[in-house]
Amino acid sequence: MSSTYHTLIIGAGINGLCTCYHLLRQGVRDVGLIEQFGLAHGRGSSHGDSRITRSAYVNADYVRLMQIAHGESWPQLERDADVQLIYPTPGCFFGPPGGKYTSYARAVTEVGVDVEPLTPEEGRKRFPVFRFEDAAGVLYDRTAGLVAAAQAVESLIRLIRRQDGEIRENTTVQRVDITRDPIRVETSAGDFETERLIVTAGPWVSRLLPVLNSQVAVARQTVGFFQLEGAREEFQPGAFPVWGYLLRKGDISYYGLPQFGREGIKLAKHIVSGVDDDPDDVPTQMPEDAIEDLRVFIKAQFVPPVERFLDWETCLYTNTGTEDFILDVHPDNPNVVIGAGFSGHGFKFGPLTGRILSELSLNGKTSIPEFEAARVMFEVPRNV
Repeated sequence: MSSTYHTLIIGAGINGLCTCYHLLRQGVRDVGLIEQFGLAHGRGSSHGDSRITRSAYVNADYVRLMQIAHGESWPQLERDADVQLIYPTPGCFFGPPGGKYTSYARAVTEVGVDVEPLTPEEGRKRFPVFRFEDAAGVLYDRTAGLVAAAQAVESLIRLIRRQDGEIRENTTVQRVDITRDPIRVETSAGDFETERLIVTAGPWVSRLLPVLNSQVAVARQTVGFFQLEGAREEFQPGAFPVWGYLLRKGDISYYGLPQFGREGIKLAKHIVSGVDDDPDDVPTQMPEDAIEDLRVFIKAQFVPPVERFLDWETCLYTNTGTEDFILDVHPDNPNVVIGAGFSGHGFKFGPLTGRILSELSLNGKTSIPEFEAARVMFEVPRNV
């Protein structure tokens, strides 16, 4: 293995893997990817069998970017990997008056995507699994789907290795010196030098880049898997929706997906503020209060009751104060690019994010007009 690189990427979650994939696809050589744990580990934000993809979003910039992800980025990855990664599934997004529902409805109308606003009564006919008793309305997202997340990660690893990308697992980055030229990266496996550095280190990113101190916070999420009463085919992709319960910005919301890859529907809170967890503090016991909270939500919002609780897992969000991603060059070194703060909604953008980060690293800008028009939204926050 090399000790000098053209481009070194720190963090092999979905965004680091997609960035490496795009660099190699563009013909860049001497690309390295460092991961502190084993590949496809369960300690961060990219593990698990499934994720939601959707056009319904809180503002029009994300809606426009999702059209590129749906129309170009995921199909390209599926072709290269020769595997289906997106399973079309109806999307159902709803919430009480005064929440994000109104902003979602306004954004999809502005862009003109295939998302239909429904009244609660119409929503009950289309999605009879939900009660919609407190809903201001329901968004029926026909562009939505389920992402085969574990298969996506496995496919990217395979593609990177096929293109001779160098992956260093179980290698902890101890220090990054961006004042040096070339940049020095000190690790548990020795020191490396690189012309360009891309940091996609998830919950550990601020430990490596002090510029992000106080700009991101980590929130551990508890995910539950439940079997509801009813025929099993009612809870499969294509029949059971991907869904989100939308409250006000910063409030705890909920989301869920059909059964996929394991038994039971997937259900979780969406916590984006008010906590800053230690990513190295790994839970060993089931959080009973969190699971009970999910049970209460099911009872209030779903028609079929819980037949039995099946399992649980955790994942980590790295949240920004605005819930917007950070996709930017480092303010002190243009040869360092940062992908961070995905705030619990970044996986669906992964192949597009990888393209953005790779192009920022190579050119300082991207070939994506929709991103460039909204670029200020994704800048590293500047303290004033």
